[in-house]
Amino acid sequence: MSIILTGNAGQGDPFLGIKKGIKAILEGANSVPIVFTSPFLNDNYLVIVTLENTGDTPPVSIYSYTVIDKTADGFTVSFSGDMDSENYKLNWIAQKY
Repeated sequence: MSIILTGNAGQGDPFLGIKKGIKAILEGANSVPIVFTSPFLNDNYLVIVTLENTGDTPPVSIYSYTVIDKTADGFTVSFSGDMDSENYKLNWIAQKY
């Protein structure tokens, strides 16, 4: 299964109810919204996210994060602080239950 690099939301496997993508996070951001290209029927889906630093060795900071504002159209990930580098990206998968 491959990840589609997108600016916002990737296509997934519509037969399995999977949406996925990679979202660049701007320096200074303390949250990032993910908007699906096509919504789920409701907000009854699983979200898996990872935060990746692609350029800072070692990473400048380590952040905790929480999925918030989950709707049929997407979700938002909130971080424990403002991003101090533009080298972070959010890898995400959403799958209906």
